[in-house]
Amino acid sequence: MNNIWPVQSINRYDAMDQDALLMRWDALKQAVEAAKEQEMELRKYIVTRAFPNADEGTNTIELGEGYKLKAVVRYTYKLADNKTVTDVLQKIGKLGNEGEFVADRLVSWTPNFLKSEFTKLQEEASEGSKFAADTILLINEMLTISNAAPTLDIVEPKKKKK
Repeated sequence: MNNIWPVQSINRYDAMDQDALLMRWDALKQAVEAAKEQEMELRKYIVTRAFPNADEGTNTIELGEGYKLKAVVRYTYKLADNKTVTDVLQKIGKLGNEGEFVADRLVSWTPNFLKSEFTKLQEEASEGSKFAADTILLINEMLTISNAAPTLDIVEPKKKKK
């Protein structure tokens, strides 16, 4: 089968040099950041104005002609460090008959992957450690590694002190 279309990249950015590409990207990035900030400020204002006594969860009001304004209000719950949490849970456990049951149901413990230990094992395996290599094989049964979105920044030079 003959391909009648030329095999070449046709992209609107192909004609731009690196400086022009980076300047265009930086301008768009700044515009997006400014728009995000403005949108968030306006969103928070609208929610506060439309739902002055909003409950956590979904809040709705009728706008007319079948339209509704719906806001989902959420709070972020962040625990202190593990030692503080453990100490407080132990205190709750001592508050009476229900204390221990409440303490057990109040906090769940989630495993977190510690990359520094994994990196150390990788280095040891590359140096010939059988234990490290075997450990990595087992880790691969529970770990999936995938690409995250890259970041890109243009770092301005430091200004010289006068």
